[in-house]
Amino acid sequence: MSAGWASAPIRDEAVAAQLADDLAPEDWHDILAAYGRDIRHRAEQLAAALREDQAQAAYEAVHSLKGASLNLGFLRLGALCAHLQILAQTPDLATMALSWPAFVDVCNASLARLGDSGLAFETDSSIVRL
Repeated sequence: MSAGWASAPIRDEAVAAQLADDLAPEDWHDILAAYGRDIRHRAEQLAAALREDQAQAAYEAVHSLKGASLNLGFLRLGALCAHLQILAQTPDLATMALSWPAFVDVCNASLARLGDSGLAFETDSSIVRL
């Protein structure tokens, strides 16, 4: 697995600061809360897609999360999702499933930057075992 995403910062603070300046504080708070919910939702979708060997569903989950992450300056999660998007275009999702621990770690790091507790499942969860 290409690890170029691993060197990206969790969040680009300049992007976050610019968005915080451009938006009303309550709007910024609402957007970040929605993003936290989206991380959880897309992680659940990805887990189900991997478990059920559904490449299109896996692609859609990481594609959506990639866009939201990059728009809000969460560069590491956005870059990892871009990498996973490429893997989802192959007929064998086993390689993508091997990235699950890294995905959970990066989701948890992103959620931590939001002041959130993280995903409900662990990196070694049997949720995606193929």
